[in-house]
Amino acid sequence: MACAYWVAMENADPRILPVDAVSPAASIMVEAARVLQSGALVILPTETVYGVAADPRVEGAEDRIYAAKERDRGKPIPLLAGSLAVVERLGAILSPRARRLAKRYWPGPLTLVLACGGKAEGFRVPDHPVAGAVLKAAGGVLRVTSANISGEPAARTVAAAVAALGSRVALALDAGPAPLGRESTVVDATGESLKILRQGVISQEAIMNRRCVLFVCTGNTCRSPMAEYLLRRWLGSDSEWDADSAGVSAVDGQPASEGAVQAMAGKKADLSSHASRFLTRAHIDDADLIVVMTGAHKRAVEQRFPGTADRIVLLNAFSSVHPGEDVPDPFGMKADVYRAIRDEIDAAMPELVMYLRGLVRNG
Repeated sequence: MACAYWVAMENADPRILPVDAVSPAASIMVEAARVLQSGALVILPTETVYGVAADPRVEGAEDRIYAAKERDRGKPIPLLAGSLAVVERLGAILSPRARRLAKRYWPGPLTLVLACGGKAEGFRVPDHPVAGAVLKAAGGVLRVTSANISGEPAARTVAAAVAALGSRVALALDAGPAPLGRESTVVDATGESLKILRQGVISQEAIMNRRCVLFVCTGNTCRSPMAEYLLRRWLGSDSEWDADSAGVSAVDGQPASEGAVQAMAGKKADLSSHASRFLTRAHIDDADLIVVMTGAHKRAVEQRFPGTADRIVLLNAFSSVHPGEDVPDPFGMKADVYRAIRDEIDAAMPELVMYLRGLVRNG
């Protein structure tokens, strides 16, 4: 049936379906998924440019992208995924720096080339409601590249995409012009250092020169992830600093505690995709400043990683509300305790931000 559907469609002009860019109709998303699952190609909007998508699980579908775009077979086609968690489930390996980039820019205009299954794969999590909804309806991952003939300008509108690819696609979703109108920045993160493969929306300076604050607690499910996400909100998108977190006794891959998720929802921050990480030398080496929740954490980090003492500071050293105190562990406590710990952490953020700015000014 899938092959018959494709044969029927391949010589016809594509259907163009208008779709709300903010709240796409579920019925249209289901139809897009059905077309993809038949092996046909779909033009869809992203925040960067319009893309042409194929279902990687359907034999021959990826080949149709190469044929439609007249693309060199030596150029891999990236995978669009619904979330960082989906990327990790596919087996992608992220270094600490790659994970920080993913947390900061996903969903968004960043493509990360990662080691995955013995080869390099490009991944992006798009920041467009239509692309996200199609991904969800189609199973979470699609092969997607710009909807244009290779070497020609990328398409910012569905009209330009259809003019380029024509009857080689079966369906086109029209959500208006792509907001950014420029392709994603592509970063090779397969090695120890990062390499810009294509300069796009995100500047090289933003990718390469950002410093890191590493928050450390015990299990990396409560205090340190709350601190990580709170600092990001305080810093904003244009800061020279980024935030990360890990735990001295963490078990890799555990979700944030429900109490932390609910507490941070009150600050309009989503911890639902957080996965805990055991503190390693790679995390320490990637950090310019290590901020711990308690004196015990400070001692544990210093003992495990000698030579780090001059980079470690207690979070509440920046607090006028709880100066120099340990931040208590709310794990297993009631919601009001989590909110109180969240607010204690948040109270230290203004002075921490000022301190970070001073470090930048002083080199």
